[in-house]
Amino acid sequence: MKNNFLNSLFVVFALAFTACDNYYKNDYQDNSPTSGQLKVFHEEGLNLHVKNQLYTFGVQYPGSKCESIVAFENECIKALYDDSCKAIMINRLLSENEKKLFGQKQLNPRFSAMAKTGVALIVNSQTKIKTLSTEQIKKLLSDELIVKDSAGTEIKLIAITDNKQSSVSLYLKDSLLAQKPFGKNCFAVKSSLELIEKIANTPNAIGFLDFAWLSDKDDELYKKYQNKIHFISVGKDNTVYFEPNQSSFKTGEYPFTRTIYFIRRSEDFTLSQGLETFMAGPKGQMTFLKQGLLPARQQERVIEINMAPLNAE
Repeated sequence: MKNNFLNSLFVVFALAFTACDNYYKNDYQDNSPTSGQLKVFHEEGLNLHVKNQLYTFGVQYPGSKCESIVAFENECIKALYDDSCKAIMINRLLSENEKKLFGQKQLNPRFSAMAKTGVALIVNSQTKIKTLSTEQIKKLLSDELIVKDSAGTEIKLIAITDNKQSSVSLYLKDSLLAQKPFGKNCFAVKSSLELIEKIANTPNAIGFLDFAWLSDKDDELYKKYQNKIHFISVGKDNTVYFEPNQSSFKTGEYPFTRTIYFIRRSEDFTLSQGLETFMAGPKGQMTFLKQGLLPARQQERVIEINMAPLNAE
């Protein structure tokens, strides 16, 4: 009897110890490709897509809990550097200086291209402007731009960005203004949602934001504003213009096309690697496609043609 009692007591203590061990397990560190907890810092413009990908991943792998955190581009990179998160999603790769800083910590972040988006130009539906060249956009952002509508009426345009610290503003300053300051007719609001609302109620203003906000035609945000705003087609010259969409991203004809990257710290067999693999795989890529972005990897379709003659009787 005594031995049976001691054996039972040992089992109880073993179970209690195991329970405590699981309780104190750090799911942010001790995870697997399909379980644990993960923080993903990302730009505001990617909010709808990142949340949808994390939700879909969580449904498929219930043992995982992925949290999306909106931050500016530089904040995302700093969070990854400081180990405040294990993964980020931004619209560019790390610069050479940033790679050197990570290298000083013996870190070599891994990355994967996930999809293509672009900087989109939107205007109020009452604004009679449908096309702009890249040169006109440079002038709008740096100085003053007066254009004529289809009726020959002169229109003085103003530019509005989603936020002066956003990746869109940084991209425009780097790619179009060569680091020069924005002009007197260029203003910034605090968020993309505020920008969309402002453009919907402000004629002769052009808004600059990430196309990913309005790429999904089934999303409630797109449906709310589809009759209040429209996209401006952009051309590198004055002859051919392109709207931001999957087709112009694929051909590279839309001048402001950008690539979305998933960047993670170099640990393998972790939840960040599992999420990366999922988004780069068939289900994740199909999700980007259905939401209006161009997937970085498109599945091949193999079509077999049987050339044998039909045996008609």
